[in-house]
Amino acid sequence: MSSEPANPPTSPPAAAPRAFKLPNARHASRVPEDVNPADIARIQQAAYQLPQVVKPADYIDEHAPHFEQHLDGLGLILLQKAVAGGRPSRWIAPGHVAAALRHLDTVGNGPQVRAQMLERTAELEALGITREAGRFDRFLQHELRLPTSGVQLRMAWRQPIADAPVWEFHRTGDIEALLAAIGEPPPYPDAAEVVDHVERLLARAESGHPEQLGSLVQRLQAEAARPQPLADLKASLVRAQDRWERHVAELNALAGLNSELAFQGYPDSFELARRLQRSVTLYVGPPNSGKTHAAFEQLAAAHDGCYLAPLRLLALEGRDRLVARGVPTSLLTGEENDPAPQARVVSSTIEMVNTSRPIDVAVIDEAQMLFDASRGWAWTQAIVGVPANEVIVICSAYAAPAIENLLKLCGETCKLRTFERKQHVELLPGPVPISALKKGDAVVAFSRKEVLMLRDQVAANGHPVSVIYGALPPEVRRREAERFAHGHAHILVATDAIGMGLNLPIRRVLFSTLKKFDGVGDRLLDESEVHQIAGRAGRYGLHEEGFAGVLREAEPSALRTLKELLPRQPRAPRDFKAFVAPNWWHVDTIATRLGLARLRAVLDVFVDQLRLDDAHFAVAELDQMLELAEQLDHNAGKLTLKQRFIYAQAPVDTRTETQVQAFLEWAWNHANAGQAGTPWFLSEVDEHSRLDNMEKALRSCTLWLWLDLRFPGSYGQIEEVIDLRTRLNEGIERHLKGKKPLWQQRARR
Repeated sequence: MSSEPANPPTSPPAAAPRAFKLPNARHASRVPEDVNPADIARIQQAAYQLPQVVKPADYIDEHAPHFEQHLDGLGLILLQKAVAGGRPSRWIAPGHVAAALRHLDTVGNGPQVRAQMLERTAELEALGITREAGRFDRFLQHELRLPTSGVQLRMAWRQPIADAPVWEFHRTGDIEALLAAIGEPPPYPDAAEVVDHVERLLARAESGHPEQLGSLVQRLQAEAARPQPLADLKASLVRAQDRWERHVAELNALAGLNSELAFQGYPDSFELARRLQRSVTLYVGPPNSGKTHAAFEQLAAAHDGCYLAPLRLLALEGRDRLVARGVPTSLLTGEENDPAPQARVVSSTIEMVNTSRPIDVAVIDEAQMLFDASRGWAWTQAIVGVPANEVIVICSAYAAPAIENLLKLCGETCKLRTFERKQHVELLPGPVPISALKKGDAVVAFSRKEVLMLRDQVAANGHPVSVIYGALPPEVRRREAERFAHGHAHILVATDAIGMGLNLPIRRVLFSTLKKFDGVGDRLLDESEVHQIAGRAGRYGLHEEGFAGVLREAEPSALRTLKELLPRQPRAPRDFKAFVAPNWWHVDTIATRLGLARLRAVLDVFVDQLRLDDAHFAVAELDQMLELAEQLDHNAGKLTLKQRFIYAQAPVDTRTETQVQAFLEWAWNHANAGQAGTPWFLSEVDEHSRLDNMEKALRSCTLWLWLDLRFPGSYGQIEEVIDLRTRLNEGIERHLKGKKPLWQQRARR
């Protein structure tokens, strides 16, 4: 007889697999066990508003290889795929899922949440709390008093912060609870060791050069103001001391920097500026706040001086502003040298700064361009090296700390003069259709094609239009700006060129898009770009208020993006290093010491093998110079190294193959015959050619004049080139003022 029960117990049913709708099915295994698909769906729906959600750029440079795959390798969960030309992908760490769900339970996902989170993030940043690579830390400063010397150093460091109090603050907004949770800022943890280290450095300095001790303290302060591990800090303080000792010894001996490449102490390579007791003032404020006007008042009253502009157009405008005040002013740009009789001031593009002649006052404009990887070196050079008794640096507020630190590396301090706008820029509540544009509106696009298309659409609605974009010569841009300023054109259609100092009576700035091509791909504008462009709306004395908005014809997300970016304050790059480019002294020194004859090899040493003082300086973006150097070595090797270096700095439009080939042909002719020959554009283009052909020819005219200024006697035919440039300017202006559509015209002569 069987002993088994009549109804044996059944096994419990297997749990149904969790069916997550994730972009990457593999990531379902990363979801915590206690989280169900509905929870993940809630997080996905709120992905763009949750503080726990991150994007690849929070961890890695957007141009790095495997950018989108980086967070996958770190074990994060992909919530939303990237949208081509739009938003990046969104991810969450498995350990942050529970915090995200608690956040949603408390805060929700309503339309007001995004603004609330931005406000709370700004509060955290005001406390010095930021997130880097998924971890929070707090920027702290502590005053150290050195008992022996009496010197005070402000030490900076970053203290790790736990996630939980930050998530709680994002949920509640309770700043007091956050401060209580993270505790009082502790004292600098390595104070005793740093005090002992610095006291020994100062004692060594006092025994050798006590008269220069003040400038050493400034250099040490510049190192202490940069958060870094103790071992790195001590090493950087020693390097600062070494650089200072070399600098002082050279000053006392009136010797040049013959024993060390300037990389080891870049500011000290500008001997004249270092010998002067420069007074430096930062004029800080938003666009249209009057800071440039105030700077010109100082410059006009100077015995002599210079105005350093970011664009040839602004150098022209600066010259005219000074002449209107009765100040004889010369003009110096890359392609022209127009000296004025008895000139007291030179108005020039910033790359043309003269660091070898002392002057009374120097004005450096748009100094936030210091952060530009391609051209920032010119602002580094001017700020560090202009030999003026009084230096006025005009910049946006977010650039001021980086400039102050750069001056400390020179052993200098600066004063701040803050300017406020007389009126603020307000956000328009809704998109504006092209048919509803009004007199005084400026429409902004980010390509020549888009500008010309918009010009045609606006003109079709009966409005006279002015046009400004990068390919236009400065003379035409200036006349187009004047047409708008004087009311002959009702609407201005322009690229972001209007964000760079042009003073125009704009009432509303309307973005046709919030995306631009940056040479690699389409990307959203950043806060500084939006502020710089939108800040052109509203001009004191002409419009009592200014507005910023988007066209109805823009992408659907444009208004939302503008709403997000406009309230944010622009920020300097984290741990910024000032960009430096090689000058002839660097090239000659490297070539002589290493026995190199090829320019490309010399520049490769500069970029790859020699190390700048990379705690504070970095090599500028030199791809074009390197590419031209290699071609010049191969094509025009008979030119001297110095001549090839000058050629490699020429403003060649490397996107236009015909201009590159013409440039190399001129260099070859110069190397082999001493004469560049006859430029192609004198016979192939005139004022009746296609618009784009005239623009290309004008760029070649500019290049020819640039080369003639540096190689007198080898180029020539200047009268013919200038005459053609004048006729082409008139031809382009005629095209822009006409009524025919421009962006799709067929080829014609």
